[in-house]
Amino acid sequence: MTALVVIDTNIYISAIFWEGKPRQVVDLGRDEKITILTSAAIEKEIAEKLKTKFNLDKNEISKILADFSTFTRLVHAANRIRAVPDDPDYDKIIECAVSGKADYIVSGDRHLLKLEEYAGITILNASDFLLKIRLQDIEQISLNPSLTKE
Repeated sequence: MTALVVIDTNIYISAIFWEGKPRQVVDLGRDEKITILTSAAIEKEIAEKLKTKFNLDKNEISKILADFSTFTRLVHAANRIRAVPDDPDYDKIIECAVSGKADYIVSGDRHLLKLEEYAGITILNASDFLLKIRLQDIEQISLNPSLTKE
């Protein structure tokens, strides 16, 4: 079973435009090594940022969101949650994670990272998440030697 992960908007934006840890996290979803959960509110924020901060037109934004939809699972965030008092814009990330029963939230936002955990969901930056996922893969292989045999 793959980990269920919610990625905040800044991680998505970084993955679109630059190499690095955020791109590696998104690529894990693209390669089906993790399941990335998203919501309409997260997708709306991605579209808004791509338009206002990067001046992308509607067609470019639609292509990017269509690409994301090929490897993300859309979650209906059922309940309003107030978990990030310092930055309520990030409540949508928590709402998606709780509704989707996520294992992790990956974020670069200090307000979210300060929480460390919410309702059993671990909140990590991209580097720490990648390290944790790699360590879990190593543990699975060492616990199940048949995974290394061809």
